[in-house]
Amino acid sequence: MEPCVSDEHFQAHSHAEHTFRRMEAYLRTRKLCDVVLLAGERRIPAHRLVLSSVSDYFAAMFTSDVREAKQEEVKMEGVDPDALWVLVQYAYTGCLELREDTIESLLSASCLLQLSAVVQACCSYLMKQLHPSNCLGIRSFADAQGCLELHKVAHNHTMEHFMEAMRHQEFLLLPACEVEKLLASDDMNVPEEETVVTALLSWVRHDAPSRQSQLPALLAHIRLPLLKPQVSQPCIHLSI
Repeated sequence: MEPCVSDEHFQAHSHAEHTFRRMEAYLRTRKLCDVVLLAGERRIPAHRLVLSSVSDYFAAMFTSDVREAKQEEVKMEGVDPDALWVLVQYAYTGCLELREDTIESLLSASCLLQLSAVVQACCSYLMKQLHPSNCLGIRSFADAQGCLELHKVAHNHTMEHFMEAMRHQEFLLLPACEVEKLLASDDMNVPEEETVVTALLSWVRHDAPSRQSQLPALLAHIRLPLLKPQVSQPCIHLSI
């Protein structure tokens, strides 16, 4: 009778963690690095394989037939150097620190590098920080970065707390196109139409020489028949 042979399967559960720790050590000591990322005055050495494994941006760059795929140095345009270094470290460790003073540059860089998990973490962080004093800025920033969910949440926060948001500097500094988007919204939480007019006139008077000409177009979003005469008259006067 032939001896019974049993198959065995071994899996090292800490293999991935150990491997990435070793690669992080190589990064720290600049061993086996095969690319240098140039951002501003900063030079960041790294390993193509590691960057490509976590970033679709780098995967497309290093695995396709483009010039950067073979270059030893790759220039990163429009990326904050400190944010890039943080994200390179994240590629090796899976960890990063979210801070109020760096969150926007980190989100911008992670959007560029297509790091979806980091983008989601940054957006969640900003959602928790929403306040009438910053909701308009976060709303505009989210729109510029293409972060749809963050933009939606920030917009809803602005609409819900418009009475407070309109009193802050962010509102007075908005471009006309953003003011128009706010006025065109149907879900603005205000007690009466006069509140919206007060906000609009405050915005115009903040820079009357350049903004007064834009008032007629913005007034198209105000329900003038609902206004009291003492409120509608200043609007008409300013728009002439």
